[in-house]
This record gives sequence, C-alpha cells and structure tokens, in this order.
Amino acid sequence: MFDQSWMKRWQDAVNTNGPMSHIGKHLTADILLGFGDKNFVISFRNGKVASFTDTLGPETCYQLALRAPAGSWEKFCQKVPPPMYNDIWAMAHPLHGRLQMEGDQKVLWQNMRAMFWAFDRMREV
Repeated sequence: MFDQSWMKRWQDAVNTNGPMSHIGKHLTADILLGFGDKNFVISFRNGKVASFTDTLGPETCYQLALRAPAGSWEKFCQKVPPPMYNDIWAMAHPLHGRLQMEGDQKVLWQNMRAMFWAFDRMREV
C-alpha cells in the first residue's frame, strides 16, 4: 500500500485541494512518515508536498518523525477509520501507543490544522 505510487497519489490529493493553500501557507518542514518498515521523508513547502523520498541514509534530515505499524496506518486511511485510528492523537495516545512521535514536535503544534488536513487526504487515496 505505502509505496511510491501511493505517495504520489497522496501528494496530488494534498496539492490539488484548495484549503491547503490557505491553512498550510506557513507549513515548510521535512517530516518522516514511518509506515512499518517503510519510511518516507516528505518535504512540505508553503503547504504543498514539494517532494518525497524513500531513499534515506545517515545524511537524511527531517524535523519530525511520525512512525506507526503499517497496519495502523492502513486503518487510519480507511474512509471511516475505527476508534483510536481516526487521527494521529488517538493513534499516539498512551493507552493505545500505535504512533510514535520523534523530533521537534513544535513543527506539529505550529502547523497542526494543515498537517491534520493533509493526513486526512490519505483517506482519498
């Protein structure tokens, strides 16, 4: 599921939808999304997914990492996700603990609305 073609469809869903140009205009960050053993670094620039890569090495930089088992992301991506998979806060809740956040969480807090909106586009892919 979480391969280059899926990521390209998600990028298109984020970049072609109108609200991101307003709510995400200040979102400029590199975010690592970990889907089980598959990792992508997504470069947001002014609210758009400018690029993504799954070629990571020791020199790869990112400000924030969001990692969860692929099965958890699959549930999150359902049109109507089950309880505890409806947003990243639920997935990261200590009682559930499916999502791990690492790095500069200030990026998430400063851009929460835009990032959550972008993650919700995963349900359209």
